[in-house]
Amino acid sequence: MVGAEDGTDDGRSAGASVWSPAEVALDQAFGTDGLHVLRAAVAAHAGALGLPDDRIGGLVVLASELATNAVRHGGGSGRLRLWRTGSALFCQVADPGRGIADPARAGTRLVSLHAEGGRGLWIIRQLSDHLRIEGSTVTAVLLLADSPAD
Repeated sequence: MVGAEDGTDDGRSAGASVWSPAEVALDQAFGTDGLHVLRAAVAAHAGALGLPDDRIGGLVVLASELATNAVRHGGGSGRLRLWRTGSALFCQVADPGRGIADPARAGTRLVSLHAEGGRGLWIIRQLSDHLRIEGSTVTAVLLLADSPAD
């Protein structure tokens, strides 16, 4: 089980941290023109990693929002990694940008419906069980409640 946003875990992971695993199911670079391919790859890997069918759409939206933010605010490109550790599925996007200035508050409040943009991190927070933001790397965690603990 993954701990709080501080990156702690419950000690069940041996070797690599759950936040930086030794084995990744999907590791894909993307740019402005590759977001549709990225969404398809996330969807294809999600079920194989144990995400229930009724949550795959949410993961695809989450991954798409992370990647779109990287393209818009992080230099036009990024890298998405997807993996499972125990009963948690991790979706991580990193980009070459400067990062998020106030990660603890980013996306905690829904912006006005009249505002253009500014909803991506709020959507990501709604679709994930945990969120960790470190510089220009954002990792969303989806807990797989029906999975047995390691």
